Formats: sequence, structure tokens, C-alpha cells
Amino acid sequence: MSFGNQKGNVIAYVVIAMTTIAALAVGALYMTSTSASGELAANNLNKAYFLAMAGKDYALIKNLQDTGGRNFTLANNDKFRLAITGNSIVSTGIVNEGTPFEARRTISITKTGFSSQPDVSFPKDIQAFAPVQSQPGFITTDTGAATASLGNSKTGSFGAIWYGGSATQGNCQNGKCDFGAGFRAFFVFQFASGSTGDGFTFAFFNGEGVDVNGIKNDRNSLGGDSGRGELLGYAGDSRVDPGGTSFLDGKGGRGIQPPKVAIEFDPYSNCCDSPPCGSCKNDICSSNSRYDGDYNHMAYVFWGDNTNSSCTSTIGRITYDDNKHGAGTGSATDPQNARSYRNAGGIDPTSYFNGSSYGWASGWLLTSAPIYAIRIEVSRSTTPNIATGNYDYTIKSWIKQCLVNDITCPTFNDLSDFANTKINYNIVAPADTPTLSRAFALTPTLHQNFGSYYFGWTAATGGATQNVTLNRFRMNFLK
Repeated sequence: MSFGNQKGNVIAYVVIAMTTIAALAVGALYMTSTSASGELAANNLNKAYFLAMAGKDYALIKNLQDTGGRNFTLANNDKFRLAITGNSIVSTGIVNEGTPFEARRTISITKTGFSSQPDVSFPKDIQAFAPVQSQPGFITTDTGAATASLGNSKTGSFGAIWYGGSATQGNCQNGKCDFGAGFRAFFVFQFASGSTGDGFTFAFFNGEGVDVNGIKNDRNSLGGDSGRGELLGYAGDSRVDPGGTSFLDGKGGRGIQPPKVAIEFDPYSNCCDSPPCGSCKNDICSSNSRYDGDYNHMAYVFWGDNTNSSCTSTIGRITYDDNKHGAGTGSATDPQNARSYRNAGGIDPTSYFNGSSYGWASGWLLTSAPIYAIRIEVSRSTTPNIATGNYDYTIKSWIKQCLVNDITCPTFNDLSDFANTKINYNIVAPADTPTLSRAFALTPTLHQNFGSYYFGWTAATGGATQNVTLNRFRMNFLK
């Protein structure tokens, strides 16, 4: 073989070798790319799975209500989507949505009782409700029966019992909870036979507002005034003695500073025997100053006109008309308290209920010691009204008489739509018109102050006495 031929063969071998190496390199590159792509896909699927698990855990921890499909997006734009129907939770983890590397994993669980599970309730949280009271034993709780009692037949007393727990569902800390979009609540109550007054409220008040001394409301905040049952423990500066040497709030007589809202259940008329009641009803320092009608009633009250009274010299002097019917300008700075028939304009049917529209007797709260179930829904806008710049609120209440003489009120058990505070009652029972339904607005400052709130009950007595049992309280935060 000539050199030339040898040279040609070498060249041929080099070409063949280079072609083979190139082919092997391409194959190796393909295998490496495929392996990397497979590993990336597997990693994304794992991430999606853990996102789905996180979504499921979040739904359980926050006790979320029904949702047809709601996305929760992380900072890196990965997300989980929750679809909750009754006791069923479907959680889908989504990674790199809308890209060639998108991955999804879905898990489903069923939890018995989830569809009606409360965030806060007497059966599991009664120990978190502690009284603040002017006389020991005026307010008591029974942890075994999961009930609370207001009044306990004591005269000249007042007090409050506020939630003091730390429910994660409402981001609560020592009783102060995020208001968010609102809440729903339910409870059963009964005035015992022989009760005559003065009544009680279910109240909620702001946790962020600061007074002129830089002090906020807290779990010791309450109204009341020695011997003045008509204030219901909601209005007033919390003085234990007429001279104001001691105050239950521990802060020198602030009372409950606005914004605040209460639903009062009032069986005692604090007004003159017949209209127009003379001048006494215009003097808020008088016991006959509440503008109550003759009938027992349920009504919404706020914080009056928020001006100083001559009743005291404390910061709480602005609170003495807080449950006076018709007090307040009706503006976004001081919504008007419910009007009774004694007020100019007459009864406001959105805010004042005396039983007559249901055909109930004038003494419907007391006569034959009936048992009632009450449902309350409060919704709160988280964005301002475009037209006014204020924030819109709505409070709806339904009251129903239990059909059997049993304080557990089996007529509306925990699985009934009426008692289930996890659902929007107007959606499941649109034909059941609320007993009261009131819309009002708050200024941006007041709305910000209501970013958190406390809730519970207040009560008071003067010469009359009462014994009110509260049972089966349950509540869900709107999330």
C-alpha cells in the first residue's frame, strides 16, 4: 500500500471517527437533556404536591367556608386553588402556570362536620369568656354546661363578658380579632321567670382607636354607671360608685370608646309613661332618657352624637347617650341609634323591633319565659365606596322563638341552616327576611380603627333584676 493510499485511509478513518464521536456526543447530549427535563418535571410535580398539601392544611386551620374555586398565590407566583363544598376539600397545587413547565397536583379529603364547624363556640371556648363586673356573681359561666348567666338576680349592678381567646381563624390575640370582611354569630337566650330588667346587649367594639391620652379599648373596657341599669353596661364610663372614685375599666372612666355597635335586648322601658315624656328624656343623665317604647324590643345602637355630656368629667362622658334611641346624626361619623316610636320620624324598621310585626305580645322577652334563637351577620367593605370615600357596613339579625321549652333549642340545632354560622343564611334561605337589616357607613379613620375588634355581652340592673341564660354561642369570621 502506497503512502498516498495510507494517507487516504487515515483521512477516511479520521472522518469516520469524527462522525462517530459526533453521533455519540449528540446521543449523550439528548440523554442528558432528557434526564434533566425529567428531573425538572418531577421536581415541579413534587412542588405542586406540597402546595396542594399546604392548601389543604390552610383550609383546615383557617376553617374556610364553601368556595367554588379560590386561588391563593405565593410571592413566586406559584399557587394553590381551593374548592370547598360542604365537608369536601379539593386542593390543587400549581407550579409555573402558563409555561411549558407547568405542573399540577390535586388532593381531596372529606372531613365530617367541616361544613358547620364554628371558629369560636361556647362548647370549646367557654373558658375564654371572662366577666368584668361591678359585683361578684353578677355574670357567671358554667364550663360544664357551656353557658353564661347575666344578672343572677342582683340589683344595682353592671358588667360585661368578652371573648379573650386567640382563635387563629380570626387572627385573634387575647380576644382582639381582625374584623376583615365581617362575621356571623348565633346564640340562644332566655330571661328566666321573674326577670323584669334592665336587659343586655351583644356588642362589638374597636381595638385600634386611640383616645386623647393615647389609650385603646381592651378586654376590660365596658360602660355602665353605678345604679343606672338603663345604660345596659354599654353606655357610661364604668364607675362603680356615684362619686366616681373607682372605675371597672381600670383606666379612669373611658367606657367603651367608638366606633362600636350593639344589639340590645331590652324589656324595661326607660322613659316617661306616655309621650312626649317631657324634658326628662332629653337629659341623658336622667334614668328616663333612653326614648324606649312601651314594648320589649331588640334594637341596634352605636355611639350617639359623640359629644361631651354633663353626667361626668371623665373621657367616658361622651358615651352616656350611646344607647339612647335616636341619638346620633346619621352620618358616617356617628350613625343614628335605632329610633323608637317616641322619636321624631317614628320607629325605624331597619333597626328597631318591638315584636308587633310578628304578632308577639308587648312583653315578648319576658312573658312565660320564652326561649329565643338569634342569628347575626355583619359584613364590612374592605375598599372605600367610590362615590363617598367611606366604608360600607351591613348588619342583619333574625330572631326566632324556640318551639320547645328547652334552653338547648333543638328547633334550630347546630346542623340547621339557621344555626350554621359558616354559611351565608340569605343565600340558603333567601325568603327568610331578616328581622332587622341596617346599612351604615364609616369614615376612613373610623373604619381603620375598626380594623380589629372585641366582642361579647354587656348587662346591667337598677332596682329591677334579671337572670338571663346564654347558650350555644357559635361564631365564624368571614375570610
